[in-house]
Amino acid sequence: MKSEVVLSAFFIITTLGFVSAQQAPIHAEIQQVYNFQPHLLNPQQMAQKSRVLDQFWTHAEEQPELYVAALRQELGNFANPPFFLYDGSMLLLSLSDTPADRKTAIAAISRCDLRDLKATDYFLQVHHLAALNEDTTAVAFHVLEQPDFQVVFGEHVLTLSQGYALVYLLLPTEQNYWLGTAITRIGIESDQTAQQSLLLLLWYAQTDTADKAIRDFAADSAKPAAVRSYAQGLIARKGSLGPAQRAEAMGTTEESLREKRRERLKGVSGEALRDLDNYTMMLMSKRE
Repeated sequence: MKSEVVLSAFFIITTLGFVSAQQAPIHAEIQQVYNFQPHLLNPQQMAQKSRVLDQFWTHAEEQPELYVAALRQELGNFANPPFFLYDGSMLLLSLSDTPADRKTAIAAISRCDLRDLKATDYFLQVHHLAALNEDTTAVAFHVLEQPDFQVVFGEHVLTLSQGYALVYLLLPTEQNYWLGTAITRIGIESDQTAQQSLLLLLWYAQTDTADKAIRDFAADSAKPAAVRSYAQGLIARKGSLGPAQRAEAMGTTEESLREKRRERLKGVSGEALRDLDNYTMMLMSKRE
């Protein structure tokens, strides 16, 4: 029996050593392939790097089992190049879109440099994860670091400011993922754009604790006057319901309305935003 245990342990250690040895060249490849940041390159340099990235993705697609294991390990090392933390996450999810790998990707993406990415690309990838009800809190809050973050869908079609991008990246998920973090963050956030985005998110939360956080901010003389005024406007915001909306509100539960909002924001459109406001007004009427 002892000899079997020893042999089994030896086999496991040997196998792990073999896998680690296989992954070592991939680590070196990642360092070489991702030794740049897109926002620092001109278009010609970026075109050259894009070809190198295509080759790396091709290698991974040809040996998925080897690269998936390596990517899981490398994405857990936040000292890796920041653009790899995003692009490598997209590669991992293209090869293995499992809940565990989504969590690995989310943790890595939250450490990327947003300057390297198109805001719309980042938004769509994170929104996809939100629609799957993954906890996107860290990656959604990442946009607060970029005051000019803006998502544009075609000319005159739909433009989302930082605040509505944040709402879109969190409201499709379970509210208990992000509500406590948002309340904590509004207490310490110093950037005025981020403060307004968090206040908007908390208004859409429509809970007693979120309402209190908005009132506390509005009453805090140490906060910027313009943002306090914004908070006061949210507190005073009311909406009128039409007969059909009043009937729908009366005939459904608060949780059902919250679920309808989550489902509606899995689609990105101006119509979805209008429905978001309608459901929120119905929710307010239920809470009064």
